[in-house]
Amino acid sequence: MSILTKICVVLVLVVSVAASGVFLRLVSVQRNWKGAYFKQKDRADVADITAANVMIALQKKVAELATALEASRTQQKALADEQTLHAADKAKAAQALATQIGQYDVLNASLTELAKDLEASLAMQKQLTEDKAALTKAVESANEVARGLKKDYDEASVQIKRLEAMTRHYALLIKDLRAENKVLQTEIADLRSKGATVAGGDSGVAPVPVTAPGQAVSGKITAVHDGVASINIGRAKGIKEKMILKVFRSGKFVSHLRIDLVEPDSAAGVILNKKLDVIQGDEVATDLK
Repeated sequence: MSILTKICVVLVLVVSVAASGVFLRLVSVQRNWKGAYFKQKDRADVADITAANVMIALQKKVAELATALEASRTQQKALADEQTLHAADKAKAAQALATQIGQYDVLNASLTELAKDLEASLAMQKQLTEDKAALTKAVESANEVARGLKKDYDEASVQIKRLEAMTRHYALLIKDLRAENKVLQTEIADLRSKGATVAGGDSGVAPVPVTAPGQAVSGKITAVHDGVASINIGRAKGIKEKMILKVFRSGKFVSHLRIDLVEPDSAAGVILNKKLDVIQGDEVATDLK
């Protein structure tokens, strides 16, 4: 039942009650019916006017109530729409929150993996630092060895140059000796043809050993190459060409060394009367120790 219907029912009840009172009064009072009629008619007219006024007021009220009801309905609709909008916004916010929670979980998992990777990287960096330190030490050791090898190479190069110079010297010496041998053989042939006897017909007699005068000197073999050896003592120690030195090892005789090339601090010569192979580090002296 609507509000307007309720208002109409109330009006009908009010009019009915008013009419009932009038009718009862008319029935209960013995008057002039005509006069009573007109009075009652006047009253009825007043009542109608009053009812009409009341009806007009009620209609105004009904109109106001209808307007208020429409405004209320409009407001309720607006509130419903706003609630629907809020619900949609709330659903969107809940979905966004769920998405953010999912992203947070993914980010948290990524951070965990990054932490593990960082820990592994730190461990690897520590290992690399240790390896770098070890490698640095190894490089320093290698550089030290390389410097030693370079020094040995430089010394060996010097010795090789000396030996090459001695080889050239000996090549020239051998050439001269061969020429002298050829001359001697010619002279021996001439003497034999004349019937003369030549003593000591071998022209390849070993040179007479020459020993160092005065105080004995000693040194070491620094290099050996093709029957030629170099030593670490020279003219400053009294070494001279054609001098015969003894080579020994641990007090045992190894060979003789005839000096053919002398420098201030080194010398070189041919190995003679070899009992053992001459090696670098063997000792040389004018007398066997």
